[in-house]
Amino acid sequence: MKDFYESNDFENTLKYADLILNHDEENVEVLKYKYNALSNLKLYNDALICINRIIDLNPSCIASINKGTTLCFLGIYEDGFKIFDNAIKNCPEYEIAFLNKGNFLYDMGRFEELLKLANWVLELYPNCSTAYDIKSLVYIKKGDLESALKFNEYALYYDSENNVARERKEYILEKIGGKVI
Repeated sequence: MKDFYESNDFENTLKYADLILNHDEENVEVLKYKYNALSNLKLYNDALICINRIIDLNPSCIASINKGTTLCFLGIYEDGFKIFDNAIKNCPEYEIAFLNKGNFLYDMGRFEELLKLANWVLELYPNCSTAYDIKSLVYIKKGDLESALKFNEYALYYDSENNVARERKEYILEKIGGKVI
């Protein structure tokens, strides 16, 4: 099953997951493969059933974040966003929840809400490089390259290995003609 999953053969992953689950319905590791395969196949209703089962058997922050993501893919955004907000406040994997919610807000064109989200994350986690980078992205979208560069520099200050922020800095500098503002 693992080999099928790793080779992106999600149909066979499901087939073998179901065979195993027929004999061991509480096998959380197999349920995780099944959930991921269903998600990759965009079978979100079935994925939601599967992630709920995982949460019943073995609750975790990551499982909750996956449920939030699945709800958003089903168009149930506000319920998914509540799960992300809870994870941002309470989980060590808060950046995953932040990025997932941020990606949905960005795709929906809700940039002011995304900026508020980044500010909230920075209130909770003042050294979060990712939040500064997201602020930089929003300011690029708004056409404010000076602010974008400022927040990008904060992102790199808190994590000099942040490759997304590095690439974004190159983009900003290219847009402003290489001049440091």
